[in-house]
Amino acid sequence: MQRGKVLSLKNFKAVEFLQKNYILLIILFFLLLGVIFGVFRYNDTQGLENIFKNYIEDYITTRNDNPFGKIFLSSLLSSLSVLFLLFLLGGSLFGVVTLPAVMFIKGFLQGGTAAYMYSQYGLKGIAFNAVIYIPSSLVFLMIMLLASGEAVKFSFKISSLTLSKSMPQNLSNEFREYSIKFIIFVILTIFSSLIDATLSTGLIKNFSYV
Repeated sequence: MQRGKVLSLKNFKAVEFLQKNYILLIILFFLLLGVIFGVFRYNDTQGLENIFKNYIEDYITTRNDNPFGKIFLSSLLSSLSVLFLLFLLGGSLFGVVTLPAVMFIKGFLQGGTAAYMYSQYGLKGIAFNAVIYIPSSLVFLMIMLLASGEAVKFSFKISSLTLSKSMPQNLSNEFREYSIKFIIFVILTIFSSLIDATLSTGLIKNFSYV
């Protein structure tokens, strides 16, 4: 009888977790789906493969033989532009639909680039992914995941109020909280770019692909 109570309690906690984080889990699903599609479909067409080729060449060129500050600034501006897009989409009616699509595309780019590196450079590609590309990208992917979750929630509030027949409500407090959370994401993005610049400065010289 006691064992049954323990199992019931565990099931309840699992359901409670899913209820509280279902938006984040949906966003994570689209991100992982994009990664899977990128890994297995990166070379479907020559044009698609060229996209990944150009991306990784630009990635290496930006970081190869450049000082720490320049790499940091380039990484930061690139990441902040994505974060700003998420912020704007979260403040629109269409963020509920477009944000999962953005995460899918980001996952597709990440997965396809990693797969392209492996297919073209074998063990060296695996090493590059393991010590530079994936570690420097992983932190920002986590930031994107959290930011997208908050953006979807706020977009859902806007769409609910817009489509609702009830009296309009003031979202100023919610928008203030939403903005504060994105300021925190910006600070975390600075940390992410520091990791990117540190790894690139110290390790990318060991890889000569272009």
